[in-house]
Amino acid sequence: MNSRLPPGPSNYLGFLQLTFRHYFRLRFDPIGFSKKLTKTFGDVVFFRIFHHRVILVSHPKYIHQILVSDSANFPKMSRIRNHLRQATGDGLLVTEGKRWHQQRTSTQKIFRSKRMSFFASIADQHISEMLERWQSHPTVEIETEMTLLTQRIMGDGFFGLQLESEPEVAEAVRILSDSFYDESRSILNLPDWLPTPKKQKKRRATTLLKDKLKNIIDHRIASKNRRDDYLDMLLYPATDPSSNCPHHVHASPDEIMSQLLTMYIAGFHTTSVAMAWLLSLVAQSPEIQNKILKQCKAELAGTSSLDAHNQENYAEMVVKESLRLYPAAWELFAREASQETKLGPYHIPRGSLLLILPIVIHHDERFYSNPEEFDPSRFCTKMESARPPHSWIPFGLGPHQCIGQSLALQQMTQILKSVVLQFQLKLPPDSIQKTKVVPKVSLRPAMDFKIAIVERNLATDEHQNAEVCANY
Repeated sequence: MNSRLPPGPSNYLGFLQLTFRHYFRLRFDPIGFSKKLTKTFGDVVFFRIFHHRVILVSHPKYIHQILVSDSANFPKMSRIRNHLRQATGDGLLVTEGKRWHQQRTSTQKIFRSKRMSFFASIADQHISEMLERWQSHPTVEIETEMTLLTQRIMGDGFFGLQLESEPEVAEAVRILSDSFYDESRSILNLPDWLPTPKKQKKRRATTLLKDKLKNIIDHRIASKNRRDDYLDMLLYPATDPSSNCPHHVHASPDEIMSQLLTMYIAGFHTTSVAMAWLLSLVAQSPEIQNKILKQCKAELAGTSSLDAHNQENYAEMVVKESLRLYPAAWELFAREASQETKLGPYHIPRGSLLLILPIVIHHDERFYSNPEEFDPSRFCTKMESARPPHSWIPFGLGPHQCIGQSLALQQMTQILKSVVLQFQLKLPPDSIQKTKVVPKVSLRPAMDFKIAIVERNLATDEHQNAEVCANY
């Protein structure tokens, strides 16, 4: 096999395994560092972090090889899985092989297409309650509001209960997510039993979440109520031998807890942050709001058919463009090369760590002109088909792609249209550009955006916005 390694930066003191420079740049500025490496050295970049060989991959065709065609040769990095296991137990994000396949196949049932209307009706109820409450407020802190909303939808749709009166649950999820991110990248991890402030917060957050979820489980069992939701599926799994789901036995209490923790942490936290970015971006553009509004009015009047020739779902285009700029999964789990292999002309040694950052691809000028600009027209059918496959991967790719992708897109579009139909959003044009981005498990703004809201008079709006909407 060709032994040519990919190009990359100088690994000063690499022979002593003391490559602190690369470590600190990747640790404290992962997006800027990765973008610079890609621009300087190309689609496959080699560098060292201590004793690790690290490969940064930034082209769709190589990412497809790692995550799809040769995915069995690139399992998730064991160190990351071990840290995540501390937060969720052996849930879907942690397991591999046969057990992962059983969990994935079983969980997939809850996201089948015929259930989308069930989730939509639950979301509609909670969106309506939120918008009614907004009528008495001139401004809203959008990330706080989206956290509250997605928590309600998640609790109701997946567990049959609402957690809206418990903001400490959302804070516990954030603490555990941040703890996982920081510890998985730290040079030295202290044991969890130490009485440091961070470890104490982590222990309290873990205990709180497990206690809340245990109460939900116990309440469902005691009530003997059957409800076609995720918790019901875990408590009463399929036993029909002809079922496509191979998971026919009752899960243990620990496995049920792990799956609920995984779904809750991965489900509502990332969606709430993605919605905050989406509504903040839209709030900076009256023109985009007017185009969404026109689509909503047409749908309400029954004059819109999204299957009609050349007609685009503009609201969904806006959602996709927001996820391009601020992807829910801005960084995928690092992979390990389980055997010696090749990426294009380059040799990848066994044991190498492979890094994939969707945000680097999403901001690449080769795939998106003026990539820092918010431009939903990029996702019209014509422009999407002109780009290379897999150049938009905010939910990952391949067998381990986010299991809730369809639901997330549906709910984000539903929330966006509902909000714009009832309120005009206002945010100063440079607010987002001037805000520091905090890369943790999700890509968060350093400060919550305070958006001004004005309730619409649809009859007046239609007259005022006719000229702008005509351009859509």
